[in-house]
Amino acid sequence: MIKTKEQIIEYFRSGVKETKDFKIGIEHEKFLFSNINNKRIDYSKIKEMFAALLEFGWNPILEKENIIGLNKGGKNITLEPGNQIELSGDKLNHIHEACAESQDYLFELRQVTQKLDINIVSAGFDPISKLNEIPNNPKQRYELMTKDMPLGGELSLDMMYRTCGTQLNIDYNSEEDFIKKFKIVNSIVPISIALFANSAIVEKKKSNYLSYRSKVWQSTSRGGLPKLFFEDLNFEKYAEFIINFPFCLFNMKESIFLEENTLSKTLWRVKLMRLETDYRLKVI
Repeated sequence: MIKTKEQIIEYFRSGVKETKDFKIGIEHEKFLFSNINNKRIDYSKIKEMFAALLEFGWNPILEKENIIGLNKGGKNITLEPGNQIELSGDKLNHIHEACAESQDYLFELRQVTQKLDINIVSAGFDPISKLNEIPNNPKQRYELMTKDMPLGGELSLDMMYRTCGTQLNIDYNSEEDFIKKFKIVNSIVPISIALFANSAIVEKKKSNYLSYRSKVWQSTSRGGLPKLFFEDLNFEKYAEFIINFPFCLFNMKESIFLEENTLSKTLWRVKLMRLETDYRLKVI
């Protein structure tokens, strides 16, 4: 069990890698709309799409007999709250491999979606749908999150059901390297938003925001860009930040909330990954 700040700091140190062993990983989400009525697809359509993707060598991920994702090698396709899908890519050596991985994935996805009259949309925020129009799915933790997250951020449900994003995972070779990289990536948030957010339209109208997705994430439980992230944030400061950050961890099998002072290393890793800030530290 991890019970002290020192254990968390040591956990972060365990993520240090030699530069020659550096990897990158890409995660990207897509909206899925019906070509027939321009509405977001429901879970029954997701099941058809996942079943068709099995022909490309993907394997089903099940939760109580419900298919909630796919995996193949080091890659996963996960189902998001509003039936967005996310590719969590493999650990790769350079950007060219990442590009090839994405192209292969999109090729397979298009073969299936075209047959099912599904349109893939890459945008930071759903430009069409109202929140109450978006179908959900039986993935268990999303039911809990839908109830819990609005308590900590008024636009949390918009984040869950009406946003998509792209994530880049990079390594660090020392605590000093982490401090430098973390400060730089947080400082260039406005540039990355300007280049990639693609989220000015909300419910078919101009939102009066260049990036409404950013507005949503600043008003999301456990999200946004804390002022602390612009400091020289070392492992100790990040450990203090994560210890004091409110979280809701739930054991689905036993239907009980988990006490944070009794979390295993695996569950601490889950907590780090559930942080919804623009950038975060995690160990893979």
